Amino acid sequence: MTHVVLTRAEPDAKRLLDLLLERGFAATALPLLKIEPLAIASAVEAELEHSTVFIFTSANAVTHGLSFVLSACQRASTKVLAVGRKTREQLADQGIDASSPDREDSEGLLELLASTQSDSSQLPNRIALIKGEGGRDLLSTSLNEQGLSVVEVNCYRRVWPSVSQSTVLQALESQEPRYIHIASGETLSRLEELCALYGVSAHEKHTVILPSGRVESQARELGWQSRIVAAGASDDALLEVLSTLS
Repeated sequence: MTHVVLTRAEPDAKRLLDLLLERGFAATALPLLKIEPLAIASAVEAELEHSTVFIFTSANAVTHGLSFVLSACQRASTKVLAVGRKTREQLADQGIDASSPDREDSEGLLELLASTQSDSSQLPNRIALIKGEGGRDLLSTSLNEQGLSVVEVNCYRRVWPSVSQSTVLQALESQEPRYIHIASGETLSRLEELCALYGVSAHEKHTVILPSGRVESQARELGWQSRIVAAGASDDALLEVLSTLS
């Protein structure tokens, strides 16, 4: 039976674990991070009033950031973009109509934004990025290089809690190879740290399922022998990969 190790934050890992069990897969939760909300500075809130495009870079951004920008997102003149289907659906649940790209990452968001701006007269006055603290800066850097005004709204942060040796061994010291679902380069780095800390040799036994070619390159450099690139970090992307496995 195909066995998947889930490394997302605990609520997401538990939800995905239940989903996989329903689909007939075996799964083990190995949460490697936690999500903590952050307060928004009043100066940042003031800047949001002048934003005409709001980009939500994750479902966590909706959970922890939408309340700060809800009224602005409800304006008829506002454009709202979501990184992927799950984020878009979460916004829809709150009455916000958003668009999302087929490619569920920063590159996809940039392509989607470019496709909605047919000429310079339609360029936004200011773009608000609703996001987590840290992570990739591709979006803000690319938009700034285009001469656009960007305000970053860091509404949550990723925390890397301690994970016990027994938890790691239960997930990775199996007789049979397993598939490890990795949603980001940061999570892959954390997994690498824990494997080194507890003396777990996983590079040649297990297969990592990765969200992009960029993270696949990182995994290759770290020594992971078996790698699969999914069409993003979403549940659907993982299920699509699993459907192709015998």
